[in-house]
Amino acid sequence: MASQIELYQENVIKKALPLSEKVVEAFYHHPRHLFVPEYSIAEAYSDHPLLLFERSPLLSTISQPSFVLKILDMLQLESGHKVFELGTGSGWNTALMAHIVGDTGKVISVEVIPEMAKRATDMLKQFHVKNAVVLEGDGFEGYQIESPYDRAIFTAGSREFPEKLFEQLKEGGRMVFVRETHLGYDSLELIEKKNGVVDVISAVPCSFVSVIRKKESRLQDGTP
Repeated sequence: MASQIELYQENVIKKALPLSEKVVEAFYHHPRHLFVPEYSIAEAYSDHPLLLFERSPLLSTISQPSFVLKILDMLQLESGHKVFELGTGSGWNTALMAHIVGDTGKVISVEVIPEMAKRATDMLKQFHVKNAVVLEGDGFEGYQIESPYDRAIFTAGSREFPEKLFEQLKEGGRMVFVRETHLGYDSLELIEKKNGVVDVISAVPCSFVSVIRKKESRLQDGTP
């Protein structure tokens, strides 16, 4: 008989289907509830965002689990990929991606909130995730020293498009960008780099916290 945790996990998977086997495997390898110990197991697997940190103007949440899995599936991550992530949060999404890209891949994740950067770093160490690095700072312009990237992902919304990060994306690479609109909701765009220009493959309505820019903590020339 399945445990209560397994039932919660199965429910998340069902809501997110169809998914690739590697995304499902990563989901079970890094259980979501371990990354949000301040919440009950039932809350951890409830299909809605959870608040992680709030101190105006700083805000951090963890997105609804089924949506996280769908986004990872859209990215089409492969073993050996190098990934840039803006917005580490709990570190759960970072760990999922690190598992998928494997030992030959790498995840560079940037978090602007110092407390969240430390929390995620501690979590990744606790769960022996060795192919992911968390940097504290403003990663809106990417991290040149580790470029080029096969994939890039925003976990916060912005009206401004990250041109410098896009330049650090390989030709044929994919990016998930959360574009803030004037329509009362955000638009999650799946982008592919084709001949050096932006090609929006798909866009779906969503809601994310806004990107926080902090000039004093900007990653300049690859130096945090």
